[in-house]
Amino acid sequence: MITNNNAAHIKLHLLSEGISYSKRFLEAFSENHIAMEKRRAYNDSDDIQLDRSARVPQEILLNEVIIAMNHDANSDWQLDYDCQTYLLRHKNKFISEIDFPKRPIFFDLKTADGIECGSVANLYGGSAFALFTPSTCYYFSENLGCQFCSLLSNRSKDDYFVNTIKPEIAANVFSIALEHDSELLKSIMIVGGNMLDYDKGFFKYLEITKYLEEIQKVFFKGDIPIETHIATMPPKNLELFENVNNLNARITLNLEVFDDNLFEHYCKGKAKFYGRTNLKNALEYAAKKINGNRVHSILIAGLEPVESTIEGMLYLESIGVAPIINVFHRDNGAILQNHTRPSYNDLLTIAETLQKIYSRNNFTPYWCGCGRNSLDYEALNKWFNA
Repeated sequence: MITNNNAAHIKLHLLSEGISYSKRFLEAFSENHIAMEKRRAYNDSDDIQLDRSARVPQEILLNEVIIAMNHDANSDWQLDYDCQTYLLRHKNKFISEIDFPKRPIFFDLKTADGIECGSVANLYGGSAFALFTPSTCYYFSENLGCQFCSLLSNRSKDDYFVNTIKPEIAANVFSIALEHDSELLKSIMIVGGNMLDYDKGFFKYLEITKYLEEIQKVFFKGDIPIETHIATMPPKNLELFENVNNLNARITLNLEVFDDNLFEHYCKGKAKFYGRTNLKNALEYAAKKINGNRVHSILIAGLEPVESTIEGMLYLESIGVAPIINVFHRDNGAILQNHTRPSYNDLLTIAETLQKIYSRNNFTPYWCGCGRNSLDYEALNKWFNA
C-alpha cells in the first residue's frame, strides 16, 4: 500500500530519472479519453525518442501526490498496463497502481466567437486552470533566452494554442470551464513569455486576473474562492505591487538559481534587461508591500550545487518570500536539453530543507497540490519524512 510519504519519495525518483512507457501502456492510454493527456502548451519535457503523435499522460497521481511525466527511454521506471489496470514498475518490479487527472470537458467546447477553449487554456496538475500568454519572449528575439526554456522551439512547431490571450477571451473560456468543470478547478495559473515593457506585462496579468474574478463573482454569487497564481518578471515600477493586495492572487518572481554567476550564465536576458540586483530588490519590496505571505520565487534544483540552492532558500525565507523548488527537466529544444538531471539524494536533501522552512513559517505553496515538477506541497505536508 503506497502512502503519501512513499509517493513523495517516488516523485523524487521520477523527477530525477524520468519515465518510460510499455507498448501495452501506450495502446491502452491512447483509448483512455477520460484521463488527461499531455498538452505541450509551452514546453516539451520529453526526450527526442518519444513519438510526438503518441497520446501520453501529462501527470500521474499516486495518492495525493501529482507527478510530471518526463519521458526518458532509458529510465528504469515504467508505466505499464495489465489486467485492465495502469501500473508503475521499477526494473520490471510492481510498485503501485496509478491514476491520472481527469480530462476536463471544456477543452472541446467553443466560445460564442467560435474559439475552441482548449486552444486558450490548459489544465495544469489536474486542478489549475492555466493560461500561457504571450507565447513569445523578448529575450529570444535578442538571442538571450533562458537556457532551460524550450518555449521558442516548442511553440514554433505549434499552430493550435492561442498566442496572445486577451482578458475577454480568458474570461469567456473560464466561464465555460466553471460551468462544466468547476469540481476540478482549485486555482488559476497565469504565466507567459517576457515583454520588453515589464510594467505593461505585469499590468496585463493583473487585468486578466480582474476579469476572471468578475466571472467568479457571478458564478459563486459574490465570492472569489479560486485564487490566481501569477508567474511574472517584476515591473520596473515597484509601486505596481500594491495592486496585488486588491486581488485574490499570489505572485512568483523567479530567481531561478541563487548563484549570481550562474544566473548570468543561464538567464542572460533577465540579467541584461532587468538585472540581478534589481530582481532581488523587487522581491524584498514585494514581500513588504503584498499582504499575507503571497510572494514566491522559484529555484530550479539541478542547475547549481545543492548548497547554493539551500542558501537561496534560506535567503528567500529571511525576506519573507516562500521558496518554490522546481526540479530541472530536460526540455527538448532547450539549450540544456542534454543537461544532467539532479540525483534522488540531492533532491531529498533539498526537499528536507524545504520541509523545515515550511514547518517554521506560515507559507502556502504556490502550487497547492498541482505542482507536478515542484516539491512544495509535499514539503508542507511533511511527506518527505522517512
